[in-house]
This record gives sequence, structure tokens and C-alpha cells, in this order.
Amino acid sequence: MDIVKAFTDAWNIYLKNFMTILLATIAVLLLGMITIGILYLPLMIGLQMMFVKAKRGETIVFNDIFAPLKKFWSLWGGAIWIGLLGAIGIILLIVPGLCWLSWWMYALLFIYDKNLGIGAGMRASKEIVRKNNIWLHLLFLLLAGFISNLGTYVLWVGFLVTMPLGMGAIACAYADEAK
Repeated sequence: MDIVKAFTDAWNIYLKNFMTILLATIAVLLLGMITIGILYLPLMIGLQMMFVKAKRGETIVFNDIFAPLKKFWSLWGGAIWIGLLGAIGIILLIVPGLCWLSWWMYALLFIYDKNLGIGAGMRASKEIVRKNNIWLHLLFLLLAGFISNLGTYVLWVGFLVTMPLGMGAIACAYADEAK
């Protein structure tokens, strides 16, 4: 796990595909708000998959954000399951919850990208994270979350840069580690 490389790759992909990613980010936010958050999760996975595709050398287009809608129920089921288990872990002693959330940081990408079920996606993510240093992944997850939300403090305009950068860094790390 190379945290600097993940953020550097995400930044370079963002700059190279600036208009496409910017418009996709705006669409994710607007459609997420209009649908009271219902479409936010699959659209966010679509945004992350744009970074994965670019990392793999594929061309990305705006409509890529809509592709995960076909896995709507699996993605939401996985997110709910991960959220519940993470909350239970945090209630237990904080550390187990943070470890579990780190284990499953790539689960939704696995569910969509590799067409896995919820359990298989969670197991695949856990294997990669455990193999490549769980504590480094926890630090990375916290840093990506911080950067993703940093832009909200700059009159929300910065959010259009920081949110895709943080989510893109996780996607780039996934692309490197899930080969």
C-alpha cells in the first residue's frame, strides 16, 4: 500500500479527465440530493470506477457513473451490512469497528467490479487489506475521508475537487491492490 502513489494517481487522473470527472461529481451530488440519497451510493461507486478504468488505461465517459445502477441492491445491501457491522464494532471498543471498516474499504468496488456477492466482496477486500498492512489502510481511509470532506470548508466549491480526489485515491489503491 502506497498512500502517496494512490493520491498522486488520483490527482493525475482528475487533471487529465478534469471536465468529465467534474461533471460526474456534480451529477452525483445533484442526483444524490434529488433522490434523497437513494442514488448517491451507486453513483459514487460509478465515480470511483471512473478512476479505476482510467488507472487501467481505459477511456472514461460521463455515463460511467450510471453503470453501477444495475447492481443497486447488491451495493446497498453491502453498504448496510458493512455499516451495521462497523457500528457494532465501534460500539464495542472503537478499534474493532475501525479495523472492520478498514477491512471492507474496497468491498463495494469488488461487488461491482468483480461481480461478487456481498460476502465474497467483503472477504476479497479483507484479504487485500490484511495482506497489505491493515494499519496503513486505516490511516489511508481516515486521510481519504478527511481530504474528501475538506472542500466543504471552502464554501462547498472545494468539495468538487476534494471529494473526487479522496474517493479517487481509494479507487486507485483498489486498482493497484486488486489486480
